[in-house]
Formats: sequence, structure tokens, C-alpha cells
Amino acid sequence: MAPRGEAAAGPDPGAAGLQARELILGDLSQPGMVHVATIRSPTACGRLVSVKAPTLPKGYRLILPADIPGENRIVSFGAELPVLAAERVTYVGEPVALLAGPDLATLGDLAESTRVLVEEEEGTFSWKSFASEQVVAKRVAVIGDPELAFSIADKVLEGEYDSGALEHLYSEPQGALAAFDYDKMAIWCATQWPYHVRDCVALVLGGAGEDVVVRPTRLGFHLDGKLWYPSLLACHAALAALLCKKPARILLSREEDFRCTTKRARSSVSLRTGLDATGRLTALDFRISLNVGAFGPLAEEMLSQACVAATGAYSCPNVRIEGYAVTTNTPPLGAFAGLGAAPSFFALESEAARLASAAGQDPVSWKSRNVLRKGSSLVTGDPLKEEPPYEEIAGRLGKASDFGRKWACYELVRKRRAGRDDGPLRGIGFAFAYQGAGAFLSGGAPNSYSVEATLDKELRLSLKTSAAACSGTMIDLWRRSASDLLGLPLEEVSVAPPDTDLSPNSGPVTLSRGLTVVNKLVERACQAIQKRRFRDPLPISAKAVYRIAKPLHWENGRIEGSIFETAAWGGAVVEVELDPWTLEPKPLGLWLCADGGRIVAPSRARAALRSGAATALSASMRESLEFAADGAIGAEYYRYGILPPGELPPIHVEILEADRRAPAKGLGELPNDTVPAAFMAAVAQAAGANFQSLPVGPEALADWEET
Repeated sequence: MAPRGEAAAGPDPGAAGLQARELILGDLSQPGMVHVATIRSPTACGRLVSVKAPTLPKGYRLILPADIPGENRIVSFGAELPVLAAERVTYVGEPVALLAGPDLATLGDLAESTRVLVEEEEGTFSWKSFASEQVVAKRVAVIGDPELAFSIADKVLEGEYDSGALEHLYSEPQGALAAFDYDKMAIWCATQWPYHVRDCVALVLGGAGEDVVVRPTRLGFHLDGKLWYPSLLACHAALAALLCKKPARILLSREEDFRCTTKRARSSVSLRTGLDATGRLTALDFRISLNVGAFGPLAEEMLSQACVAATGAYSCPNVRIEGYAVTTNTPPLGAFAGLGAAPSFFALESEAARLASAAGQDPVSWKSRNVLRKGSSLVTGDPLKEEPPYEEIAGRLGKASDFGRKWACYELVRKRRAGRDDGPLRGIGFAFAYQGAGAFLSGGAPNSYSVEATLDKELRLSLKTSAAACSGTMIDLWRRSASDLLGLPLEEVSVAPPDTDLSPNSGPVTLSRGLTVVNKLVERACQAIQKRRFRDPLPISAKAVYRIAKPLHWENGRIEGSIFETAAWGGAVVEVELDPWTLEPKPLGLWLCADGGRIVAPSRARAALRSGAATALSASMRESLEFAADGAIGAEYYRYGILPPGELPPIHVEILEADRRAPAKGLGELPNDTVPAAFMAAVAQAAGANFQSLPVGPEALADWEET
């Protein structure tokens, strides 16, 4: 807990009574606090010669790599990157030094006057074609005999689909506050992974993890952009606090956050597909390249997620999957609402519209013929344990959107019209995908989670977990699960604020693990208490731990292990109209239907899906993050284009009802897995042309030709 005005010597329990997770970092300060500014590389690649600051007033300090008492590195999924660049710079904006001082305005002037000298070298920015030394992760898997299947296929189609970098647009710029709390270094920051922050800070300060305590602040709508980057900023704040012997806060400006922090990785997917005479998918050759920028902190996990999603929600007996994570001299690129599966779903679902057309079938029927069924083989060879609710989801979406009639009408108009001004330019698209939940897929990733529960003498239950909930919905789910199992009034169940000194390691909050893995541990801990409740004296405590039984393993062209323990399934329909003069795509309607298992708060779940759909539609239509020739972000923050709320279409959401005993699956990433491909298919039908990359706006449509 870190209420405003907290004393540097330790927490003040009487100050405002607010929990850190209820506050934003910008509201937190401490007496005598110094501010921290980052000195950054002006070039993308080269040898770092010197950092020269002007004469510093009393109370100000320049912090260089030589001042780091521990190790100058942080580790994420096996990848390493420097806390401060010591000998070489790798991208424009890479931190090379820190300035700390009491006045923010003076600090800004000093930072502007600091000169960074680099012997510049030619950077590497190509990633669709790349050199072997750029590859930081590679995945290959072969199932069946793809080449034979292609040689006898009735039809073979090829396609290529690109997705660009995206900005997360956090509610608050990233930062961290560090201060001594008696004999510990305390860190406050908005992070999805408190224990990662703790371990990184301990490594940099040269201490043990127990010497650092992390108390997450309000996480907000993060879109998986706060997995590892908060750890870097926490190290910067902790260094300043240690060396200046005062509390220290770093809070990036909007422009600095926009230009220098991690964005969504760029991706390029090329695929070749084979169909038999009935339209069944018989062969798939899938190749993905992920541009992960400098260092690639999430490269292993993202590539694994992308490759296991290569076959999408479809059954195919003959598959070749090849994936590469490639580094370039740009800021680190990583996750965005999921860890790499979305580009694969986008590519395959966009291609599915072409496959259905080639087979002479409508999209709903083609998907029904090819969709996974219970018992279908996954890419690991294991059978699917559940029946995907494709028919129910497709039926509900078809009824709500009138998909079948509209698709047939728009297809007839497309085939008959002579040009842009001949008939309305309308189209409608449908996509279907899943959201897996469970453990990480890369070999060196953490797959251990735990939750503690304590029932006291007043029959009040306290839950402890380091999982930093991004909203009250997740906390409500944990409380309701515990309340139902123990028969306690909901108001008697509380969730302690995440604190690495008090809460067990529950892993990073991503891929709906808070709703799946952590909630399952809450239930197990409560079940353990229930068994002892009438035999042992109160208080009773129980701890539940989760470790994946079959970690994913890639070797010799085979994938073995568990992809997911359960999955949420969902579909999206998007209807668009193209303005015949401006060619601006105008969305007329968006429909979502999802199976998320047990839903504790349906209204909040629907709101989350609507919000996710708006984000996905904006990324499909407007958002484009361009890079300059030197690899730097090439635009200003205020010019980054997002879809205004007034231009959003009506968004209709349906959630399938589930049995009370059904597991909570999580469904927050389904809009990003389905909406982009549905939008692309709708625009392609409206224009009578195929498109290969997002966003699709007037520029992409300017030169389209009827096909």
C-alpha cells in the first residue's frame, strides 16, 4: 500500500486508507522524492562512446552503467537486455543513462543539454527477409505428409497477410516509484507480473528477491503491454533511490511512452492451402515471421503461440509450420492483447473466405465442414477434449446479423456490378477462433502459480495472490468462487492487495490466467479449507499450487505437450459499406458471440467484449504505427489515429450460457482473434478484391481492381 504522502521510513497505515491498486502512479509521491529522466540513444546502432552531462546543480546526479551495484541486465523468457546500454546501442531511444534530481523542470533542461556520442553503424531493419544472426527463436513442425497432400489436392491457394505495430494507449504512461521501506526497497508500478519486477530489481541492485517488495498500482486496460517493461522502469527508479538515498519516481511523458516503450510485434504470414473436391482442407503450409525489435524479450513465447495457432479452429491432416522471431534495430516489439496467436488467426481466417469461395461454398458452410470437433487431432497429436460450439455460435450470429441473406445478396451484387459506382459497395464477413487458457508455451517460461486462503475466527476469508487484477471483475470472480464453495456471505470474502512480501507468486496476468488458472487455485484452496473446517480450530490456511503437467516441447519437427487445458470459442461478423467517392470503409454493424464458460458478471463480460471489439476494429481500420528510416517511431503521439467512438457501429454481444460447474475460460482476447479477419473479409467482398494487410482504409483501397 502506498497512499499519497507516505513517509520514506515506511508505510503510513492511517494515510487516506487507500490501497496501491486503487491509485495511479501519478498520484503517488513521497517527501524528498527525486524525479528521474532517461537519457536515450540518438541512433539505432553503433558503439557508445560517451555520455556528457552539463555541470549539475547540487542535489542532481547522473547515473551510468558503471554505477549499477549488481548486474546490468534484466531477463524475460530467457532473453536479456541491458538496464542501461554500456558499450553498444541497439535502437533509437534506448536508455544509456539516468538523471535524477528534485525539480522536474530543471531535470528536463539538464536532460536536453546532455550529449550522447555514438560511433554510428548501419542498422538492420529488414525482417521479412532476414539474416540468420537476426533469428532469436525458430519453430518447425510437420504433421502428416504435406507435399503429397498438395500434389493430389483439387485446389491449391496461396496468400500472404501482414499485421503492423500498434500502440497500447495506456490510461496512464508507464513509470515506477521506488523508496526504502525500513530494510527493503519498495516498488510501486502498474505491472502484470509483480514477481518479475521484484527479481529484476534485486538482480540490478545486487541483492536477494526478499530485499525487494513490489506493490502494484492500478493496472488499467493494458492489452498485455505491461508484462516486462515495468520491470525496466522499476530498475531505473530503484537505482536512483539507492544512489541518491531518497525516494525516486520515473514517469514517462505521453510522447516518450509512445516513442520508446514496447509495441505490438509486426508479423507477416504466408500460407499455402490445399482443398479436396468437397472443399475439405487437406494440406496447410504456414510460415510466420515476427519482427520483435531489439532483444526480443517475449520472442520465444510469442512465436510458440503463433505457431500452435497456425491451424486456427480447423482440422487439417497434413501441416507444415515454420516460424521465426527476428530482431531489428527498432524499439522492442511484443505482445498486444495476447502473446502472438492473433496474427495467425487473422491470416488463416482471412484466407478462409477465399477458400470458401474457391470451393463454391458460403463461409459458414465451409467452416462447418472443416472446423475442429471433439476428438480431432491438435498440432501436438492429442485429441481435442471438448466439442467446439461452432454450430450454436454460427447460428446465433447468423440470426442476429442476417448473415446468410446479406452475404448471398452482396455476393450477387459483386459479381454483377461493372464498377465502383454500379450498386452499393457492401460486404459482410465472418470469422471463428478460440482463446486458449493455461500455461505458457515456451520452454523456459514460468508455469508455477499459487494462491493462499485463510479463514479466521470471525469466519472471514482472506485470499492472497500476486496476480494484479486489471479490473474489479476478476476480483469479483475470485470472491464469488470462494463464497459459493464455503457458503460465506460475499462481504465476508476479501482479496488482499498484491504484495510480493505477503502474496505468493501467481505468475503474470495474461491470456486470461486470472480467470482460469488463478480462479481454479482459489477454488482448490477453499476446498482444502472446507475439508478441515469442522475438524481443525480456526484460523485455517490453505495454499494451492499449479504446475503444468505436460509442458510444450519442440524437437525434430514435432510438437509435444499441452497447448491449452480449456479454450473459449467465439465468432464475429462485421458488415461494411465503402463510400464510392472517398473509399472510406464504414462499418454498419458488428456482432460477437462467445462461449467463455462460467461467467460471474455477464454485464461486465459483455462490456469487455464490446471494448475489445472497438479496439480490434480501430486497429483494422485506422491504426498504423510507421517507422522512420532509422527505426524510430515515425509519428507524434497526438497524430496516432484511432477510431472515434462516434464512428463505431452498433456492437451486439451474445454470451452462451454455461452450467454453474463449468470452468471459467476467459474471453477477453476473442475480439482481437476474430474481428480483424471478419472486417477484412467484409471489405474484400465489398470491393471485389483481396487485401493483404491491416489497416484497410482509403489508401489501401485507392488502387483496388475488380477480380
